[in-house]
Amino acid sequence: MDLTAAHLRYFLAVADELHFARAAERLHISPPSLSQQIQQLERRVGEPLFKRTSRHVALTARGAELLPMARAAVAAMDDVVGWIDRGREPRRTFRIGIAAASELSNALLAAVVERYPDVEWQIRSLGLTEPLSAVQDGQVDVALMFSPQIPDVDGLVVTPLWSEDRDLVVHEGHRFADRESLSLAETDDETFIGIRDLEGTQEWFVDPRPGGKRPQILPLAAHFEEVLQLCAAGVGVNICGSGAAKTYARPGLRYIPVADLPPVTTFLCYQASRADELVGAFERLAVEVSAHRDDPPAPAAQ
Repeated sequence: MDLTAAHLRYFLAVADELHFARAAERLHISPPSLSQQIQQLERRVGEPLFKRTSRHVALTARGAELLPMARAAVAAMDDVVGWIDRGREPRRTFRIGIAAASELSNALLAAVVERYPDVEWQIRSLGLTEPLSAVQDGQVDVALMFSPQIPDVDGLVVTPLWSEDRDLVVHEGHRFADRESLSLAETDDETFIGIRDLEGTQEWFVDPRPGGKRPQILPLAAHFEEVLQLCAAGVGVNICGSGAAKTYARPGLRYIPVADLPPVTTFLCYQASRADELVGAFERLAVEVSAHRDDPPAPAAQ
């Protein structure tokens, strides 16, 4: 058996506690695993390092001899690890806010993780109207959001990426469930599941309609997952991007194209004042993924 620093750490924990259960708790391992590690070390030494009884644990003479050397060896290893860490640049944390996932957003995330493995990528799920405020407040570095028109917010850079048609999402027993397509006017009398932002909901559902009709909107949900759960329960319907039919396909739901609605666009948003090299790289890759939506970009040459 090769002797490792881990064996010495286990030995020191038992020597300090003189109790296997307390030492195992300190090391965040199970007592049987700790006992097995100590037995491996004792086989390597060739004799017991601890005297064990049902009520008492004590160092043997050989264990007492090992104790100061083990402390010195572990301290030296900690010094080496500390020296390595101090010489290494800290990993950059990059926070991406996403209101609703899609095949292309998933492809984008996979591409950035592959191209920049030294970055710690964090994904934040946002409510459908949260992306702009999350970027403004510094909760995320960039955000991906859906909107029928380009947002205009002072201080934010907003880059259009990909567009998609829109679908009506209904439960499987709905009167429209078997339709291949429909018009917006046909949905005038439907109850829509909206998000808890009346202004954003009105724009999304075209309220008022061109003919002056005002659809009933229930602002019940905070996230798209909640919208879908309520639609599947038959509480109401929703209008979403057509990509949701694949990304959020599930039993009990149907997605029907709304033929006369303009496409919805996914935008990349970030603060101009906080733009740096990594934000710029993310934006370029997002545009690249969008431009080659049927042909994901190859990894960058190393």
